[in-house]
Amino acid sequence: MSAFTVTDFPAFYEEVHGYEPFPWQFELLKRVVEEGWPELIDIPTGLGKTSVIDVALFAAALGRVQKQTGVPRRVFFVVDRRLIVDEAYQHAASIAKALRTPEDDSFAAKVAAALRMDGDIAGTPVEVTRMRGGVNWSWRWVERPDRHAIVVGTVDQVGSRFLFRGYGVGEYLRPIDAALVGTDSLIVVDEAHLSEAFLASVRGATTCDETPAPIRPVVVSMSASPEADIANVHGITEADENHEEASKRLKAAKRLHLVDVPTTKANTAKVMPDALAHWARELHRKHPVVGVVVNTVARARAVFELLRTDRESRCVLLTGKIRPLDRDYLLANHYERIRAGRKRASAEPMYVIATQTIEVGANIDLDALVTESSSLPALIQRLGRLNRLGDQKTVASAVVLHGSADSDGVYDTARPATWAWLCEQGGTPLTHSQKARLPAEPGMDVFPSALRALVRAMPPGQWATLREPRSYVPFLGRAHLDVWARTSPIPINDIPVDFYLHGIERERPQVTVVWRDLPDDEKLWPDLVGLVPPTSAESIELPLPYVRRWLRGETGGDDISDLEAEHLPDVPVPPGGRSVLRYRPRGSAEVVDPAKIRASDLVVVPTSYGGCDEYGWHPDSREPAIDIADLAQPGVRGGMTIRVGPSLVRAMETYAPDLAPEVAAWVERLRTDHQDAPAPDPTLSLQSTLSKPQPGQDELPHLTMLRRLTGSSRGRLIDHIDTGTLLLSFGTASFREDTTAAGSSISSTKLSLVVHQQEVAKKAEEFARNLGMEPEVIRAIRLAAIWHDEGKRDPRFQIMLHGGDRWAAAASDEPLAKSGMNPSDRAVFRQARRRASYPGPMRHEVLSTQIATALLADVPDVDHDLVLHLVASHHGRSRPLFPPVIDPAPTTKIERDGRPIEVDTSRSVDWTSPGRFERLNQRYGRWGLARMEAVVRLADIWCSALSEERT
Repeated sequence: MSAFTVTDFPAFYEEVHGYEPFPWQFELLKRVVEEGWPELIDIPTGLGKTSVIDVALFAAALGRVQKQTGVPRRVFFVVDRRLIVDEAYQHAASIAKALRTPEDDSFAAKVAAALRMDGDIAGTPVEVTRMRGGVNWSWRWVERPDRHAIVVGTVDQVGSRFLFRGYGVGEYLRPIDAALVGTDSLIVVDEAHLSEAFLASVRGATTCDETPAPIRPVVVSMSASPEADIANVHGITEADENHEEASKRLKAAKRLHLVDVPTTKANTAKVMPDALAHWARELHRKHPVVGVVVNTVARARAVFELLRTDRESRCVLLTGKIRPLDRDYLLANHYERIRAGRKRASAEPMYVIATQTIEVGANIDLDALVTESSSLPALIQRLGRLNRLGDQKTVASAVVLHGSADSDGVYDTARPATWAWLCEQGGTPLTHSQKARLPAEPGMDVFPSALRALVRAMPPGQWATLREPRSYVPFLGRAHLDVWARTSPIPINDIPVDFYLHGIERERPQVTVVWRDLPDDEKLWPDLVGLVPPTSAESIELPLPYVRRWLRGETGGDDISDLEAEHLPDVPVPPGGRSVLRYRPRGSAEVVDPAKIRASDLVVVPTSYGGCDEYGWHPDSREPAIDIADLAQPGVRGGMTIRVGPSLVRAMETYAPDLAPEVAAWVERLRTDHQDAPAPDPTLSLQSTLSKPQPGQDELPHLTMLRRLTGSSRGRLIDHIDTGTLLLSFGTASFREDTTAAGSSISSTKLSLVVHQQEVAKKAEEFARNLGMEPEVIRAIRLAAIWHDEGKRDPRFQIMLHGGDRWAAAASDEPLAKSGMNPSDRAVFRQARRRASYPGPMRHEVLSTQIATALLADVPDVDHDLVLHLVASHHGRSRPLFPPVIDPAPTTKIERDGRPIEVDTSRSVDWTSPGRFERLNQRYGRWGLARMEAVVRLADIWCSALSEERT
């Protein structure tokens, strides 16, 4: 295949998206190739900032062709919002699709070939994912450490993973995520003025760590902040100003009118929603699609309730406090009517009520806009959703309302300062009344070029008074990194990372909330939820203080916004309130009262509590929420488990009423047949045709689930007797269970220990070689991979893998690595462990490390510390200690290829490990060491998954 150069980027871009890039995008690529990434990208809203992703991938492909080192493999597009319409994700998905199925000899085919790694047989060379809170949103978000990936996520999710404390991530998986975020990565932070604490922490952490410079993350800010004291800035030029399409967007006609709303502290909560609804109706007389953007979720809900009574118009509420699955259905019903590029001639009358969630990453195009006063950067972003593409034939109108006695709220002093500045520019505001109409005067020009000129003309220091206040970022040094690098066990004096993601003044502890159908008997809650672990698709991240208030039955006063970096007042924590289940991924779950909930917890509440509807968080609602766990499962890579029962039926009745009767009949048949026959056919035969999604659209969750159920013969029915739950499980992979002695070894496929370790060693060596690791490091990785499961040679472990049958284990020709038992049936391998007398908490890595120590005595010229650490940590433990375990009958000798090796399983704690761990962190860097661990661990996971797929 012929080569390609920088000059081919416009052709590649047009192949992927159907139109050429703007001049600034092409110039950015040339700059990256010649000089490296700029520190700041300063581009007006509406000019395709998400195309930074295209630039990154094309530059990476060029780097691969030219065999450059230090080329970022993973692009993180970070936005400090709860994303609703995620333009960046859709944009990235379109690139991945073009690279997955390119035409022969196209530039997309050349880029795809350059990005594909040796040994990677996947359909696409680039993985794309969204990173949100919760558990199992897909922890295997990158299958291979050498594969290119695009990740769209929030500051909390990306930042916590970078600092080894991934929110919603079990402690044993945190090193993998830290390695994937903290090495071989490009981190692009959109609207960086909202994420200064995060930027400072990432840059500070990388400069005081020994991770080699070529693999450290490249950090790029995107912001239109005129106060930035940065020399290395990339922006638009005269070529963009004169570009036909770019010029149309930069000069899109829109006018701003100011309205002062007389309020008092006592009546603001009622007067402001009434005023916002009034002006929305006023603009709606001439403009079909009117947006109302407000500063808090509660006010958005209040305006929505007022406007949804207008029978002539649709009404939709968009906030970030919504379950992602509900968001998918909401957008499926409404997005085509409000997206940029829609046909305006046939526009249906509609109100769009939203919070800050549409300010960034939302490709929404409004005909008119009503907004509360805010900081100037927030207002500029809101105006960017108005006549976004400049194709509106009439002048787009915007109205800004300012409550005279309204709280400054999330924007602090920036809100009144911005209002005063607007009055200086646009003249005396109109006073609101129920009879008020738009004045005859044209209003203030607020098209992007005009706003840009006004901002650039500000006197020095004024911008700082009109933007959100900066938060104090505490000092970050090597001692902090040493604490965070210790992921197992977590130090007792752990340092919260939230301060370093958002600053101290803006601390806002969050919890993740999931709604499930749970019985009155709270003792059953842990087992019921554990059968189908929570996923991010069914969860909402909410401020901890307000969740506690809601659980205690207190309503009103929840003045929360969709700003991630939001300051919340201290709220007392009295005892009492409705119980919740505090769920820990791959760990224990316990029922607690609200006072015991802590920041970053995931809590599961009964649907009977209410508090959630189709539009998201609704603390005043007493209507039962819908349990959507069964519809949320197909998004979890590695398997799907649904509950065959009433919860599934209710979810279908809510989200797909046309298919619900057939699903209900199938549930009834399966439950009845299961009582009469030991293995009824679980296949779902739908008479209805399952509609396929339009090109470029995601399939709705219920359709994904039904396709899995229809015509599949691989589903396994499991009757969980303790809870009376009937489960249907598909493709459950062994690596999803890693908390017990044998959890990672219970697989539907029997696999030889020698064969498995050889496969892992081959794959790990492939990963390391593709990553450009040094030959001596590759050798250490290979040795660690080929010895990582040696501890499974313990005779008791082999009996356990043979189902507890001692005779079968003794008769086996070779030791096993995987058992061949059903991984979904936990009772089977619990019984096998008891029969084998294998201590439940015992880790086979302990014995593997002792065996590797003996074997290394004959191996010169390799980093023994590194080999031993990679063996010990290949399930995320021993960073720096294994958990202490008392072995009542220790194993003292292991036979390996006829060679006896002295061991002692009573020594579960290796006191040489902490010193070894510290030396390796200093030698390779904290993220550099985690990267080596990720190579071994992801190779192990890859081979384990592949062995199951063969069945």
